Amino acid sequence: MRSPRVQMTPAALLLALATACGAPTEHDTARLQQGSAPATRCSDPLNDDGHCALELKDSHLRTPAPAIGEDEALDEAAAAVANRGRDGGCLEELDSNGHCLGSAELAATSEYVTKVRQALTRTGYTDAVVRLGRDEDPTARGALIWAVRIGDVCVLADVTPPPVERYHSWYAGLLTDGHCLAP
Repeated sequence: MRSPRVQMTPAALLLALATACGAPTEHDTARLQQGSAPATRCSDPLNDDGHCALELKDSHLRTPAPAIGEDEALDEAAAAVANRGRDGGCLEELDSNGHCLGSAELAATSEYVTKVRQALTRTGYTDAVVRLGRDEDPTARGALIWAVRIGDVCVLADVTPPPVERYHSWYAGLLTDGHCLAP
């Protein structure tokens, strides 16, 4: 019997990134009234499973960032990051370039931390932070989380721990130290 892990197909990842534009939160509105873009926006407020509050948890420590859908080049780069992270859970053999062409599963375990880190590093994201979530992180404690800096924006993704095990991806600004996530 298979363990209950998040099943992801390439189409599901792209759909998550494409539909993650969200309405501004009260925090976003206050920042916009002060003349600055928000550091983080809820990735999917219409289908929020409680993750929006986690995504925004450290936004007061971050620089401004666009929402998914506001910057086409960033959206394409983020889709590549999501696909490479997904490669860490590929259920089939990888193609000659190391990319998963079939379905994948990821779970919030140290085994998948290693697999996702290897998949991201193998395709050039050598400064990616991949680990299990901590209390101060913009995710649930124990979630599989990864962060990749693309210019001045952080592309983050996670798989929450059991029993829910859901995949999320979002953009955030840089932390005050210039990183996306503490190592």
